[in-house]
Amino acid sequence: MTFKYEITNIQNPKTPNLFRIRALRDIPRYNVKAGDLGGYIENENNLSQEGDCWIEEYACVGLNARVFEHARIYGCGIVSDDAKVFGNAQVGGAIAYNNASVFGEARLYDNAKVCNNAQIYGNAKVYNNGWIHGSAQVYEDAQVYEDAQVYGNAQVYGNAQVTGLSRIYYKAVINESMKISGPSYITTPSRIYYSDGITAFLDKHGNLIVNGTSHDIEHHKTLARLKLP
Repeated sequence: MTFKYEITNIQNPKTPNLFRIRALRDIPRYNVKAGDLGGYIENENNLSQEGDCWIEEYACVGLNARVFEHARIYGCGIVSDDAKVFGNAQVGGAIAYNNASVFGEARLYDNAKVCNNAQIYGNAKVYNNGWIHGSAQVYEDAQVYEDAQVYGNAQVYGNAQVTGLSRIYYKAVINESMKISGPSYITTPSRIYYSDGITAFLDKHGNLIVNGTSHDIEHHKTLARLKLP
């Protein structure tokens, strides 16, 4: 096996058990040239010597965390504990820790977090302070952002969006093209009305929130009020 990088003796100024890496070959996928310095790792198990995976200048990967295949950690991204980032996934300016997984084409960035046993995969994006934890899953083309949280055994997938201080948890399922905006608390599918591109739900104060457009919006509002608990 041809080695892709070496571990230098340059210590991280804040975490001295982490050492900077140096590329031993070009990685065109990420515009890395042989000799370029990368980010910080604790040991060679943190970053595979195979594939195009790379950790950029200010990013850190430590403990038993693993970055492999073609994944990229950039910005001030942190991967720690037993977390895994692989496939073509990217983590930038965000944190993956505990036993979390980010894979496929997923993106975690802009102060987002994933932890516990949560998974982000497919083409999903979590950003702008989004937080996925517990055993939650966010996948396909879903997006979670603007301080929203998904946790418990909740699932967000399809083209769904969860935003604005929303809390999706317990056994909630947000899918298709649903859009949940906060502040709201969704625990089960029965707490959502979805039809003809319209998503309706009750916010934490009991007010009906309707997202989407329709020529018959009042009809949908009436049906939503009948359905929602």
